Amino acid sequence: MNVVAKSKELGRALGKVYRGIASRPPHPALSGVLLEVENTFLKLTTTDLEMGIVSYCPVEVREEGSIVLPGKVLYNLVRSLSSLELEIVSLPDYVAEIKGGKSYYQLSGFSSDDFPFFPPRSSEWCFSTAGIELKGALSKVYFTASKDESNPSLNGVLFCFKEGGKLELVASDDHRLGVCSIEISGEVGEEVIQCIVPLRGVTEVIRLLKEGEVNIIPGKGEISFQLEDTSLFSRLIEGEYPNYDRVIPRDFVTQVYIPRSEFEESLKRVTLVSPESPIVEISVGENKIELTSSSPEIGIAKEEVDVEVKGEEIRVFFNAQYLLEALRAFSEERVILGISGEFTPAKLWEVEDSLQHIIMPVEIKE
Repeated sequence: MNVVAKSKELGRALGKVYRGIASRPPHPALSGVLLEVENTFLKLTTTDLEMGIVSYCPVEVREEGSIVLPGKVLYNLVRSLSSLELEIVSLPDYVAEIKGGKSYYQLSGFSSDDFPFFPPRSSEWCFSTAGIELKGALSKVYFTASKDESNPSLNGVLFCFKEGGKLELVASDDHRLGVCSIEISGEVGEEVIQCIVPLRGVTEVIRLLKEGEVNIIPGKGEISFQLEDTSLFSRLIEGEYPNYDRVIPRDFVTQVYIPRSEFEESLKRVTLVSPESPIVEISVGENKIELTSSSPEIGIAKEEVDVEVKGEEIRVFFNAQYLLEALRAFSEERVILGISGEFTPAKLWEVEDSLQHIIMPVEIKE
């Protein structure tokens, strides 16, 4: 292999695939980046066998070929070189030399035959949407996914493809639930297609998504996201996702129309007195909401926020951190808090209702 690449373009491509490198590789070659010449491009691939990332860099091809080079070293090396052009030449015994300006490096690698990348299987479905739309929707719910490995089905985001060109993205940790819907092209027919994408794959998809269209291809046991010059493949979490629809409340005893920014700032201030246990008491009165937080070691904090209230006066306790994270996910300045009872799920949503956050109240023994 002999190719010439612009250092910035190669560094950009390496930056996209870098996080696909296995942190604890079961095989030495998985600590590297597979470099392959394809037409007028250098194809870069990384994987840990659970997730794989492929990206392309335009190059001048002088000789075709392939090699696996140590990923972290190559990434840091290319980033630090300021040369306009770098020449990469594979030598015998899986060694490559990298030349640019006054710099010369020689890296030991592996045969491309030793790189066990899993190719995606064929799928009968392919959906597409704007990359920015998918990035935004995932960013609004993924943080509610569970980190507790005792319930694997909650360790990711559910992609639920529904008829009528609708994709519903769902994440939950049993204490809270985030649901966001976006429009997609591609038909599922009368059936509903569901797949659970691991949280690591989701965070990488969010990082990679940008302007332009993304194709989403769910398959049996895996899913792929195809961007203009980059693709991400991820194995799916096995098992059935809980029936989230049944926990979304539809009827409320009280609805509070909240000025989001003011409410969020008040919430952050009152919880300063209870950093170890950020529980906040929310008392809904006549066109006002009172926030109270306390701790024996520090003291008590109270703030009032003017709101519009429909329904009964009520007092509920919440995990303030859950409320804050949910509020930050909304873009509208006015959000609605629906309360159905002291110990039943509450719901935050906007008028358009494409994003919903469900939060369980905290039961306090007084």
